Amino acid sequence: MSDTPREVPRKAVLGRRTLLAVAGSLAGTAALGGAAHGVRTAAGAPRRDDGLVAHWSFREGRGVTTTDQVSGRGDPIAYVFTDAVHKPDSDPLWEPADAAAGTLSAALLFDGYSTYVTRDAPLDPGTGALTAAAWVAPSAFEWGDGGKESAVVNQQERAGNRGFSLGVGRHGRWLFGVGDGAAWHQATVDQNAALAPGAWAHIAGTFDPAAGALRLYLNGREVASAPVPGGALFAPAGVPLLIGRHSTPEIVNGVFAVNMFAGLIDEVRIRNVALGAAEVAAEYRADLDTFAGGTVPVPDLAMARSRYLGDRYRPGYHFTAPNHWMNEPHAPIEVDGRYHLFYQHNVHGPYWHNISWGHAVSDDLVRWRDLPVALRPTAGSVAPDGVWSGDAVLAPDGTPALLFTAGDDAQVPNQAVGLARPADPADPDLAAWEMHPALVTRQTRDLDVGAGRKVRFGDFRDPFAWQEDGTYFQLVGSGVLADDGGAVGGTALLYTSADLEDWTYAGPLMTGDVRAYPRTGQVWELPVFLPIGTDPGGRQRNVLLVNPAFPEGPGEYSSRFTYYWVGVWDAASRTWTPDTAEPRLLDYGDHFTGPSGFVDGSGRSLVFSIAQDRRTEQAHFDAGWAHNAGLPVEVTMRPDGDLGVRPVAETARLHDGPPLVDVTGPLSVAEANGHLGSARGDMLHVRLAMAPGADPRFGIDVLRSPGAEEYTRLFYDDGAGEFGVDRTRTGNNSGLGGQLGVHSGPLALDGGRLGLDVFLDRSMVEAYAGGHKSITTRAYSNRTDALGLQVFGGGAVVESLQVWRMGEAAG
Repeated sequence: MSDTPREVPRKAVLGRRTLLAVAGSLAGTAALGGAAHGVRTAAGAPRRDDGLVAHWSFREGRGVTTTDQVSGRGDPIAYVFTDAVHKPDSDPLWEPADAAAGTLSAALLFDGYSTYVTRDAPLDPGTGALTAAAWVAPSAFEWGDGGKESAVVNQQERAGNRGFSLGVGRHGRWLFGVGDGAAWHQATVDQNAALAPGAWAHIAGTFDPAAGALRLYLNGREVASAPVPGGALFAPAGVPLLIGRHSTPEIVNGVFAVNMFAGLIDEVRIRNVALGAAEVAAEYRADLDTFAGGTVPVPDLAMARSRYLGDRYRPGYHFTAPNHWMNEPHAPIEVDGRYHLFYQHNVHGPYWHNISWGHAVSDDLVRWRDLPVALRPTAGSVAPDGVWSGDAVLAPDGTPALLFTAGDDAQVPNQAVGLARPADPADPDLAAWEMHPALVTRQTRDLDVGAGRKVRFGDFRDPFAWQEDGTYFQLVGSGVLADDGGAVGGTALLYTSADLEDWTYAGPLMTGDVRAYPRTGQVWELPVFLPIGTDPGGRQRNVLLVNPAFPEGPGEYSSRFTYYWVGVWDAASRTWTPDTAEPRLLDYGDHFTGPSGFVDGSGRSLVFSIAQDRRTEQAHFDAGWAHNAGLPVEVTMRPDGDLGVRPVAETARLHDGPPLVDVTGPLSVAEANGHLGSARGDMLHVRLAMAPGADPRFGIDVLRSPGAEEYTRLFYDDGAGEFGVDRTRTGNNSGLGGQLGVHSGPLALDGGRLGLDVFLDRSMVEAYAGGHKSITTRAYSNRTDALGLQVFGGGAVVESLQVWRMGEAAG
């Protein structure tokens, strides 16, 4: 989809005469509703007005207002980027024009958190009846916070039982409600008449006091009803009419209004009469006749990545969700030479809620193509309330399978492990997935986690799986308590299986010690267990990565660290012996969390992460996106047995042209900076080799303004033997306060020199030192001229220096 204006075919405006003609052909009579509706069919006899008080056809196809075809007035469309904060202004999103879509061509696309239409004028109550109808194509369904629907069109004051609402609830169950001033009358469809994500549907609700009924119609067919007591008349509300937003939405994180519609809305019609069943069917059929071949079109629900063009902080070559919220990427897998990556995603907005599994595919690990949502909370499935992180593995028949955290609030605990398989294994994109009907792994209270201990019942998530020597192994994150209830530490629970469906508990792979190492958390999430080589005795060495969680606090440690241990793994005995109980940080930058990993076809152990953006909730709202992935990295065993980490070699494919700088020393700091003077930008790859001089601290400043008002300093302290980042002068426009400062950790130089690869991607700063340690951090420059590079260090020697411009990757 493009954000650029388009020519849009004029849409049909259906009046009462058209409805009667079509309905007559459907019902075999020209009299619709009989005397109760005041309709007489004798030639030349008067007909009552069709009661159409508002009709938004969304025929504009562009712009920031939409015209009511009845009154002729333009109503404003709210959209976050019409007054953008971090990018140039842009109009709301519209579906591309398509003549084959007839009356549904160029509908308005509601982004799920900021798009809605406002009409300030009250409705004419007429005789107290009401009909509300619309075409809708939802992209996702909300949680239903506060027991409220995602409004399609509404004008309601529930406290006073006034107004009406046509909206969608959880799992697509939609409803229509009307207030008469004394009571609220409402009907909701059963699940068998629920809306489907990604498909157009015509929905209509009628409130008919004369007939004593409130009725719901899906695609021209009645699907639900509720009785209306005699004398109950529609009582208009004294608040604005809203399309796409609830009149009184719940607020999440102090900023985000929920109970909003995500997807396409078109042909909204409000009448102050109650249409009969044949008339509703006629309206549906009349629209249907405008479609090519009489077939309902497939909606284009994609929100183009181009709507973020010009965003100063949104990364260009790190993987991002196409829109809105993402947290950890997970379940990476290579199938037939193609890489698949899934991630936690909220289709509705840039905040954590309504999580589904986003999906992307790549041929080279660095350029990704967006695919449809792979898994979502689904009624009647093992995961009606949540689809959280998991992993991917090849099943015994060679087809891929997904293990995921299945949320079901009707179960205790509400977290278990589900299984999904591709709907079409021959599809190279593996775009559609089907959940296995039963859970495959459940937590029980009696799991043996050691003498004097018990499992933390209720924390059981983020399966990680692999196959080895004909056996499937699965780790699930959890925690361990002492019998007296005190926290022992996080744990990775080990299970085995022959077929991915029946799993046997084998005990904890490892349990942490939160008292000795408080930053490792009371619970471990996202355990990752990968081979990194063999020791001199031929024993397999693995790394265990964990994301600490802190259900008992402190909150200051949350989403900041990824710890690891290396040791010897014996698959036959199901035992892993870490070299030491002391955890080590993989990344010193305070933003690298949420690990996932796999072994690719060439035998590399690869790890993905989430790069926490650490922005305010208001900044997330203003930006329209939250978080991104770090670069994929390869983990290896170093000669000393410790873990090594380096970006995948494919990252070099993102170089945009020849090097901007390519010099070999020895060079003084001043000489090197002379070469760097022309290398400016915020999407760069810098490769640097330096040796210390008289000043023990040396390195490079990035995102530096000309007067050094702002910069982020990457340094090595030769005296302390530490690699670190100094963010005391880093720009922090829209970032959370209290996060800036100096972060560092131990690093021994190889051969007395620092080898550094630095990747700048707008707000992203990643640095890899000697293939051993990394730093992931963020910089939200206040200044637009903070684009420079400068090395520093008294007496330091620059042995080599290269700078490349990096190109865009995703999309």
